[in-house]
Amino acid sequence: MNEKQDLVCVFKGQAFEAEVVRSRLEADGIPAMIMNNSMSAIFSTYTAMAGPVGVLVNPEDKDRAEQLLQEQ
Repeated sequence: MNEKQDLVCVFKGQAFEAEVVRSRLEADGIPAMIMNNSMSAIFSTYTAMAGPVGVLVNPEDKDRAEQLLQEQ
């Protein structure tokens, strides 16, 4: 992922759902990461207790990512 630009959120939900979304995007060649407010970009078993998490992608991948997620 390009760390010099702002990332955009394409999904927000529970940690296990976010992991499925991230895996789906990466399987289609879209780099993605999971982030929540309390633990930054760290994903672990503890994030389920920390509330909703987001799946972030590069801005240039946003439209394609949203399209893939709508097809699910």
